[in-house]
Amino acid sequence: MYAPERQQVILRLARESGRVDVLSLAEEFQVTAETVRRDLKTLDRAGLLRRVHGGAIPAGRLDFEPELAERDAVAVDEKER
Repeated sequence: MYAPERQQVILRLARESGRVDVLSLAEEFQVTAETVRRDLKTLDRAGLLRRVHGGAIPAGRLDFEPELAERDAVAVDEKER
């Protein structure tokens, strides 16, 4: 399987289950953990996944900090003052 194909499957799995981990993916694809880490790095740079310790989660799943557009719409009156 080529890297882009593997990355598409990784992205699908992350969206379906809410997270993926490096060791499970390496075993599933029969590649090294470093290969999976490179795939996750590529997907993270594209903004599709967020790398976390040991794996990744779908982008936007981290709810502790809202997106810039969302923050711009909050407390508009106070910001204008």
